[in-house]
Amino acid sequence: MKVLRLKLYQQTACYKKPFASKVAETYPLPPHSTVKGMLHAVLEANELIPMQISVQGGYDTLMTDYQIHYFFKQHSTPEFILTTAGLGMDRQLEEITTMPIYTHMLYDVNLVIHVQAEQAVLEELERRIKDSSTTLSLGRWEDLLRVDECEIVEIESAERPVVIRGGAFVPERILEETDDVPYSPYRLNWTYRIVNGIRIWDKLHMGYVQDGAAISNQADVCVDDEGRGVYFSEPIVG
Repeated sequence: MKVLRLKLYQQTACYKKPFASKVAETYPLPPHSTVKGMLHAVLEANELIPMQISVQGGYDTLMTDYQIHYFFKQHSTPEFILTTAGLGMDRQLEEITTMPIYTHMLYDVNLVIHVQAEQAVLEELERRIKDSSTTLSLGRWEDLLRVDECEIVEIESAERPVVIRGGAFVPERILEETDDVPYSPYRLNWTYRIVNGIRIWDKLHMGYVQDGAAISNQADVCVDDEGRGVYFSEPIVG
């Protein structure tokens, strides 16, 4: 099977958890929906393109930033955000309020992402990423992305236990059949459906596994030409 392998670097990144409010907590790796959204933006897609994604990598440390966030009380307002900090001015806003929020940020992030899709989609992604003069980001707009490698490679079924490099999101169904591998469970958003006017998310049941763990259940694991594991998962519909 052919997949597109991306090796990416970010100096800082915050992959914010959906229900984090007073503290902007981050996932240890970008969730699959965030990566999928970035890839669809690269393709300028206006409809969902079927694809599978494997996300792994690591970071040097986690930092905490202190930021002021602005909140709009109304759907529309003539007021606009213009900071006057340090100017000796006092602006009174009636329909915009602020709140200080701690933001968790990963520092010195290295990612390896494998994408499986139709051959034409992979080739178009490779072409656009290599030829693009547009600055890419992953997570927040300010979390800029440097592409160190963009290449279509072959993957094949693993024939021996696979060792995690850096960290990885691995499907729980694989981890449940692997002995003595500690992991942190996550229910990651994938795609959504509108049911009775409500957005219902299909979830990926994944486990975050840290560097050095060995996945002995290689039945559903593939490896690329560097011996790195590839961990695709189907969503749980609910």
